[in-house]
Amino acid sequence: MKRIYILNLWLIVLSVFGQTLFTSCTEDEFGADTGAAFRAKLKSLDWGTDTCYVYGHKTPDVDAVTSALSYAKLMKSLGYNCKAKVSSKTNRETEYIAKLFQFKLPELKPSADPQTRLILTDHTDYAQCVDGANEAIILQKIDHHVEGDILDANIPYVRREMVGSTNTIIFRCYRELAVPIDREAACIMLAGIISDTRNLTKSTTCRADTAAWQALITQLAISVDSVARINLAMEEAANSYDGMSDVDILESDYKDYDINAHRIGIGSLACKQADMDAFIDRMLAAMPEVMTRKNRDMLFAKIDNLVPNPDPETAKEKPTIQQGIYFIYAGEGAKNIAETIFGTSLREGVTYTTEDLSRKQIVPKIQDLLK
Repeated sequence: MKRIYILNLWLIVLSVFGQTLFTSCTEDEFGADTGAAFRAKLKSLDWGTDTCYVYGHKTPDVDAVTSALSYAKLMKSLGYNCKAKVSSKTNRETEYIAKLFQFKLPELKPSADPQTRLILTDHTDYAQCVDGANEAIILQKIDHHVEGDILDANIPYVRREMVGSTNTIIFRCYRELAVPIDREAACIMLAGIISDTRNLTKSTTCRADTAAWQALITQLAISVDSVARINLAMEEAANSYDGMSDVDILESDYKDYDINAHRIGIGSLACKQADMDAFIDRMLAAMPEVMTRKNRDMLFAKIDNLVPNPDPETAKEKPTIQQGIYFIYAGEGAKNIAETIFGTSLREGVTYTTEDLSRKQIVPKIQDLLK
């Protein structure tokens, strides 16, 4: 835990740069017509007279929280009464990077009243929505996952692109609308991109993520090496389970899905290889309680297998690297799904793959099996 809090110097650095740095966006590859059409579409929405709340998914991670913040900030700059909220407690990684980059986290608002205007970011399933979303008016959805049961066709404006981070889409929105990106917005979006792409190393990362990342670190005058160190500290915060119960650990990065009458939940965790067997045993033991608490038929969790980095040149910045994932399961029918995707179980409740797969890539495979 000590390493998580030793980057206070960067608070000073970013604070200094934050007094002067400012980016004005110019017309580029997105084109003026795209921006004009975007503005016209936003203007046509039924905004009502009350506040429109912007939410990421439940059990919010960094991208969920920061995408709600950055998109609410964008809408507000255009004159729309929008405010970011979270529907449940933020995690340690989010709290760490908010403190480091000096931005305020959204307030907790666990439910939405009927007919409340909502904008959803980083999710497309009602099971992950703020409570009450079914009776709210969803004006927009900004997301980077395959379509869930919040159907695109039922929402006036949808921006769903298969990129590594929702904040990459929002960065493009700022550019298309020619809205200046101030220091706070730059920090917020960069935090989301670093986290959801693991500093551009995840297999879901694309050129758009890299372009946004590069533009933002240039604006903030943060070196590539410094971003790598920030990413490492974020990973340590995300993977630090000190003081948490096993149920809390399993739920620390967790999403619910309702797929063709099947209620499933999927956690995303990480563990060092040397501790993996004991960690898996603990998570398997916690699964029945989580299934009951979340009212799930099946429960899964991907566990990134972290091994020592063999490259002496990069080991200091990144002491561990991912080497495959363990995919654990519980509930009737879960074994068949896990083994169909990942092969024969190593032991009851446990499969393994050498592939570097994110939850975002695993969910469509499960959806195909449950059609």
